[in-house]
Amino acid sequence: MESLVDCFNLPAHCVVTVVGSGGKSSLIHYLSSCFPMEKVLVSTTTKIKYPDNGTYDFLYTNDYSSLGTEGKGVTIAGNILCEGQKLGMPSFKEFRSRFFKFDKVFLEADGSKSLPLKGWNEMEPVVLPETTHTIGVIPFSVLGKPATEQFIHRLPLFLEMTGWQEGKIIDRECLTRVVLDKRGLWKAALGERILFFNQVETKEQVIEVNRLSKEISDEMLGNGNNKVRIVAGSVWLREGVVL
Repeated sequence: MESLVDCFNLPAHCVVTVVGSGGKSSLIHYLSSCFPMEKVLVSTTTKIKYPDNGTYDFLYTNDYSSLGTEGKGVTIAGNILCEGQKLGMPSFKEFRSRFFKFDKVFLEADGSKSLPLKGWNEMEPVVLPETTHTIGVIPFSVLGKPATEQFIHRLPLFLEMTGWQEGKIIDRECLTRVVLDKRGLWKAALGERILFFNQVETKEQVIEVNRLSKEISDEMLGNGNNKVRIVAGSVWLREGVVL
């Protein structure tokens, strides 16, 4: 294992959109903290939890006329929603015109109700055209769990997408379908695609996720698609490996 941030190999300037299921917010919080000598923007194209004190250097809500004029550090921006419990995406024109003022922009573009997997409706994820990298997040710990509403957001859409049966155990084949189906993880991806399997913390899990990675890569190459960067690791441990 190496430092997790190094596994993503992000360039000096990028707009990173994070999609998928459980672990997106934690990943963005971690990545944004890894560049203390740069100007970093964190926001959303859907909704995110209102940030805790200490997780940012600058906070913008509703007025973005001065966004990006501060120095180095993490800026969080979003419209206040849900009686102050959440932030939503700022207005398109004013917000997106400020991206160039930052070294890195991290956008959370999916909602999964904090569940490990999800099915996507027609309106999501919301990926902005400025995106240079799309990171798709899947928690590896969902393997072996049943396909039920306890673990899957929008279960009917998930079952339709994967062809899985309700209650059937989620295995490598199921996760492969989540990644490769045109209605799945990459349905709106732009730029370089990075697949991140989170919650991989043991040697046994690395071996298992490596098998899954090979199956996904072989399937993509067999269909004439370019190979994606696949990273396995743990946001909690801040460690990872490129598969």
